[in-house]
This record gives sequence, C-alpha cells and structure tokens, in this order.
Amino acid sequence: MKSGSRLSREQLLSCLEFGKALTSELDPNRLLKRIMEKISRLFPSETWSLLLLDETTETLRFELSIDLDLEQMKTFRLPLGQSAAGRCALTQELLVLEDVRQYEFFHGKVDELSGCRTESLVCVPILFAGRTLGVLEMVNPRSLDEASITLLALISDYLAIGMENTRRFRKLRDMAIRDSLTGLYNQRHLYRSLEALMAKCKAGGGCFSLIFLDIDDFKTVVDAEGHLNGSRTLREVGQKIKGCLDASSFAVAYGGDEFVVVLPDADSGQAAETAREIRESIRAATFLARWGRSVQVTASFGVATFPDHAGDIKALLALADQAMFRVKNTGKDRVGLSLNRPGVETG
Repeated sequence: MKSGSRLSREQLLSCLEFGKALTSELDPNRLLKRIMEKISRLFPSETWSLLLLDETTETLRFELSIDLDLEQMKTFRLPLGQSAAGRCALTQELLVLEDVRQYEFFHGKVDELSGCRTESLVCVPILFAGRTLGVLEMVNPRSLDEASITLLALISDYLAIGMENTRRFRKLRDMAIRDSLTGLYNQRHLYRSLEALMAKCKAGGGCFSLIFLDIDDFKTVVDAEGHLNGSRTLREVGQKIKGCLDASSFAVAYGGDEFVVVLPDADSGQAAETAREIRESIRAATFLARWGRSVQVTASFGVATFPDHAGDIKALLALADQAMFRVKNTGKDRVGLSLNRPGVETG
C-alpha cells in the first residue's frame, strides 16, 4: 500500500459534499441513487456494491451495485463471518485485501455468479451506534493508497447516518398511515389512496373495487376471551386478510372489528372472488392458538365497484357498507354485492 494518509483539499471537499448529500436525504430511493453517483465518481473501481445486513437471518444481501446484475444476485446471501464482506460485518473493521488469493476466508462464489474476477478488495463496515448496518465493498479499486482508505472510512460514517435517517423517517411515515394494533393501513391512507385511484380511473378509464367486512358477533369473543385476546384476534384476522391479497391491493383497519380492502383494477366479479377467499381463510383459521386458546370467527362482506356503483368515495364506501349490513341481517358469513347488483351470494 502506498504511503501518505493525508487527505487533499479536493478529497476533503468531496467528503463534505458527500456528507451533506447523504445526511440531508430522507427518501430511500433517492438516497441510494446519490450513493451510486457519488461513490462511483470518488472511488473508481471495476465493481462496487452496497450490502445490507438482515439482522434476523444474520446475512448480507446485495442492495446496490455498479456492474453487478442485482436480479441475478437477489437470492444470494453472505453469512456473517464468511467471505471478506461477512468477516468485515462481523468484526466491524475495515478490510483491505491487496491480493485476495493470500486470504483463506475469501471465496469466489460472487465471481462465479457474476463472471467477474476479483484480484483486490476493500470492505468498509457501515456502523451506527455500534450496530452493523451493512458493508461497502469495492472490487479491484484503481487506488489502494492510505488517503483513499481514510476517505472511505469517513464516508462510511456519513453513509451510516444517512441510512439511519431514512430508516427513522420511513418508520415515522409508516406510523402516520398504519394502524398501531393490526399493522394494516389506517383511514388516513385509505382516503388518500382512494382519491388517487379515482382520479386515475377518471383520467384513463378502468375501475377499482372495495370490500367492506365486519367480524360476526365479535362482542362474544371479547366477552369470553377478554379485551387483550380480542385485540390479538383482530391482529390475526388482519394478517389473514393481508395474506389473500396481491401486491397492488391493500387492507385497512377501518375501526373496531371492521376492515376495508382496496382492489385496484378489480371489477365486481374479481372483488367478490377475493372476498370469498378471505372469508374461507378466516373461517378455516383457529385464532389465539399461540396463547393456548382456540377461537373460531366468521365475517360478513360487502362489495362495491367504481365507477359501476358510485362516482365518489363517500358513496362507494357507503354502498359497500350497506351490502355488508344486508348480509348481517340475512344470515351473516357471506359475500354481498352492491345494490346496483341485487342479491346476496352464498359463496
């Protein structure tokens, strides 16, 4: 390694600019874009990657990279302590390998997958408050002088602060639109999303549907099991609902034991089919099992579709709610359609 670790004025200004850019950015996607732009300019190398630590599995995954196919690497994981990056994450120490062939812990699995050939490597731990957030890895860097390594270490501190800021911002943002009991979305998110969906449909055509559902005789569950177990049951019901939805759809804890499901691009028939799937999932489940209890519940459903049944949000929700109450009054545990499509289904 070349001697001389003092940073030039240009490097210090670059570091300052990098720090300002990262610590002021709260949007995760824009943050990653800035990381990519700044690091590739400051530290030319054949390949560089940002690996993030999954604390649950204690493995590193590729989050961002230059010249690596992330789609190809999306299922690849590096356990803590294994490989250069894994060792760096575990020891929380910067690692410089001028010739990877001299190190037993280096393995070429990434090279096999990517088609690259690693000769030299720098791994920088990204640490915040003693926790490892990830590793910044540079493959075959053009320069391995001490000044560059020092600059990398400084930048990793800024990177850790930026990543932690976005994590906290995302958590606060989620708290504003999530129901604290079930983890599902709340009414604030529901109305904002419905406004956007309605505007999109009015501008370009298309439709979307709502499912309004209510747990049947939920008071009897609370009376028999207590309020705490009642809340736990609602949380588990919410997860059953969520498990029946595709990536574009979402569930809302509407209040008490009521839920709303939003299905973009779904017509009444598709929405009714989803409602039946949710109904069967709830009926088949045993709730509170992890607390040594055995509770079964059913739910009643109402379906309404924009623009077939209503032209505004308030009316659409009211129609889905009314369809659900018709089910309540005629036997429960079924799927009801909006008044524009008369009748109560048995499915």
